[in-house]
Amino acid sequence: MSRWADAFAALSEATDTRDTVRHLGGQALKVSQSVDSVIAPMPVVRADTAVMPPAADRAHSICGDAEGERAAIVEYDGNVPRAWAEGFARLDPDRPPRDMPPKRWPLFVNDVGLFLDGPFCSLATTFGWGPYDLFGCDRDRPFTRIDQAGLLWLLGGDKLVALSEGAAGIETRIDGQRLTYRRRPAEPGRVLAWELMQ
Repeated sequence: MSRWADAFAALSEATDTRDTVRHLGGQALKVSQSVDSVIAPMPVVRADTAVMPPAADRAHSICGDAEGERAAIVEYDGNVPRAWAEGFARLDPDRPPRDMPPKRWPLFVNDVGLFLDGPFCSLATTFGWGPYDLFGCDRDRPFTRIDQAGLLWLLGGDKLVALSEGAAGIETRIDGQRLTYRRRPAEPGRVLAWELMQ
């Protein structure tokens, strides 16, 4: 699992993730686990490779309280564009969209978490990969319409090993074979993975 998936699971089990004290009926209860205790240290990112999203993207939030908190953790701890962090926070591994096999959906959510947690996320922003290039899919048939699928839909647990402006290298987990995904222009009718959750 990705570091973010582990952190979100731990956050959802804690009684409160924003405050160290929760008030119920005038009585304060101590929280057994804080946000800092469930997040592993982030590796150092060189300043010359970091890409910050525009201020407008950071300021606008469409998430609820819990989703917004998870998005903030991913955005600031992982140097991830805010819109991507918010989208990832909305993905529920237990609620696959229609047309998505129940066992394949959690794998996709984990692939997204690993991508956001890894070095290819900042490279993708540097090379101009947009959200549809990575997370885009067909609105009605996100799993079966692979011609509409963004890069992360095609990983299926395989490993992203290379990224350039126009292509990505994928290494299969079964036999280590190298595959190439060619980036193509976004087509009308595509949506982002987290828009399927509405």
